[in-house]
Amino acid sequence: MKHILIPTIAAVLLVGGWANSTFATVRSLNGKIGLPSKALLEKSKLKNNENIEPKTKIRFAAYNVLFGLWAKPKSIGKMFKQYDLDVICFSEVPNGDWTARVGQALGMNYVHVGKVSSANHMNKYKSILCRFPLFDKGEVVIYAKGWKPASLVSAKANIRGVPLMIYSTHIPGQLEIEGSAAAFITKNLLSIPTSENLFILGDFNNLLNEGALKPFNEVGVKSIWKELSIDSAKFSTHKHIESGKESGVIDHIFFKTKTLKVSVTSGGIIYNAHNPPEAELQMNRYKKEWVKYGKPLSDHRPIWAEFMFRK
Repeated sequence: MKHILIPTIAAVLLVGGWANSTFATVRSLNGKIGLPSKALLEKSKLKNNENIEPKTKIRFAAYNVLFGLWAKPKSIGKMFKQYDLDVICFSEVPNGDWTARVGQALGMNYVHVGKVSSANHMNKYKSILCRFPLFDKGEVVIYAKGWKPASLVSAKANIRGVPLMIYSTHIPGQLEIEGSAAAFITKNLLSIPTSENLFILGDFNNLLNEGALKPFNEVGVKSIWKELSIDSAKFSTHKHIESGKESGVIDHIFFKTKTLKVSVTSGGIIYNAHNPPEAELQMNRYKKEWVKYGKPLSDHRPIWAEFMFRK
């Protein structure tokens, strides 16, 4: 696919080229919420446009890849190519060189793969793929309510002069705050002062304004959905494999800046993350569902956002 730099004000226009008959059909989300029309898949916004003098643009994405069952790394890279990303945080990713092989397709050479697989299942690790060197790499393990263990893979980076603390995570969703993995993250990571600009991306298994994610607002953490004025209640990032029901927006990019002011200038949910119709993959389960849903790359949809940093 031809490499494209997406102008801030034109992010929505990309959607028109993506849409096809598969996505023109509106499917219900538990009978109440519909998937968006092609004009609403992504949204751009630049706050106080006339007064902002951008210093640095950095693009992030997050993707739960269903332990690599429905897509090869090269296909993931091809899908992401047009977004010109600087950081991708994966969850439910296979161990070994899977993440690095996605990086080969994108020219992103710096990788950190965690050692803790979600719920101790096979090939459900977290990883960070970056266009710039990663350092101080680590992993925080969480034993909380729901399936366990969960974890956050962490690394620092300095991208075009912007110091970043990056977390890639996959945690169980909970309606109650107490004892949840989200509460652990709020207390032990988000509430602690840091000299870097903090970004936490991944599959949180919770809707933005419900359940265990509520305390995030209290510690000054922002969501791309709110910054882009996208009503996440009307969209979905995950389709349940067995039932075919939409789960809503449970994948998120949260951030908390320290040294620079930041605006979220564009981003959204990538609904066209599919293999070509002629693709054939060997799998020991979910083959029927894969074909039924149009051969997607995962049961989750990737999300992305562009940030503009300034003094």
